[in-house]
Amino acid sequence: MKDRHLRGRTPKKTAGFCWGRVVRDGTVTYRLFRRDQRGALHYFMRVYTIEELQQFRGDIRPVLAHELKRARRLLRDQVDTVDLALMGVS
Repeated sequence: MKDRHLRGRTPKKTAGFCWGRVVRDGTVTYRLFRRDQRGALHYFMRVYTIEELQQFRGDIRPVLAHELKRARRLLRDQVDTVDLALMGVS
């Protein structure tokens, strides 16, 4: 059996967006990554505890999806601001 899903993944080398989820010791960690034009890595990390996840009633997936989508937009805007500054536009 392959254990590739258990090992940590490195972010893309290109300017694309990638993410990772780590479940460990009663916590779930979501990490969002994006690179700017220089290749510098920018990231957002959110750690959920089991107690935090259990407080939701019903299905938690829509709540997590909404929070991660908002975080992805914030990360995109942050990296776009850096890219525009590098191009001398802003």
